[in-house]
Amino acid sequence: MNADLTALPTARTEPTGATKPTGPAAAGPGHGPLMLPEDGIVDPIAIEIAASGARPVALTQTERVLAAARILAAGGSRTDIATRLHVSGNTARRLAERARRVGDTGDLWAA
Repeated sequence: MNADLTALPTARTEPTGATKPTGPAAAGPGHGPLMLPEDGIVDPIAIEIAASGARPVALTQTERVLAAARILAAGGSRTDIATRLHVSGNTARRLAERARRVGDTGDLWAA
């Protein structure tokens, strides 16, 4: 199966008309909110990559919560969630709270 992906447009992660960020978020393309719309599909590979902190990965909100659950299950903290998922401290706190409410024990493979 051959697919030419070179013609695909680059996805922008910031809303149109947004001001340019400063600080770590201004590092360049792909360094911003890595959020995908909910599509009803949970990608376990993307969750594993994000939870391990190997590289930034765009996730849906559900996948973010599951990645946070994996980090917490492996003994990680909210700081680890913020670092690995490339989110703010407040977002990491909210993700940790949601992960605990869901009761998902996560997966120790990702840590």
